[in-house]
Amino acid sequence: MISFSGIDCGGKSTQIDKIYDSFKKQNIKCKIIHSRIGYTPMLEFLKNLIRKDKGLSAEEKADYREAIHANSKKRTLLLWLSIMDMALYYGIYFRVIELFGTTILADRYYWDSCIDLELKYSDIDYKSWLVWKLCKRIYLKPKHSVIYVIPAEVSMYRSTLKDEPWPEPIEVREKRIGKYMDEIELGRWKYVIDATKSIDEVFDETMEFIKK
Repeated sequence: MISFSGIDCGGKSTQIDKIYDSFKKQNIKCKIIHSRIGYTPMLEFLKNLIRKDKGLSAEEKADYREAIHANSKKRTLLLWLSIMDMALYYGIYFRVIELFGTTILADRYYWDSCIDLELKYSDIDYKSWLVWKLCKRIYLKPKHSVIYVIPAEVSMYRSTLKDEPWPEPIEVREKRIGKYMDEIELGRWKYVIDATKSIDEVFDETMEFIKK
């Protein structure tokens, strides 16, 4: 398994697609999996079963979801379910895939999800929860872990070019980058790559690390 981390518009998906094509040419069995805590498949399935925002406009859906997050009990339950599904996804589903000889190319992974939680649920002491400790214990450790680093201004510029529907403000991106830098200092990733370089340069550097 190879994990790819970094803020939005850092080039993760572009590089993963290129690596996927390269692996396929080498007859390496691989699978791309994109994940974001709170949006993992099982949780999305459950949310679709109980949601009452079907048929609403985009604005009405936004108001509906904001009301859910304003309710402390519903918000806490959603967080608990998100972490549980994250544990099942990263701890069990990923292992099952690898058992069948497939190399996982993970677009975002455990540490990205940790940063998402810190930014969104800093008011809740979820790290003391048993479900969080379970997730931290059983998630599949990647063989290779890569993080692409870019400044917040570059991320915003690329976001504008992509015309993202719900772009994060630059202040949030800067805060997110700060948290990534803290985790880099703790050695969470094997390879730290400057993603302001050209796509081909970043790809060559990534492949060089993986081949080692």
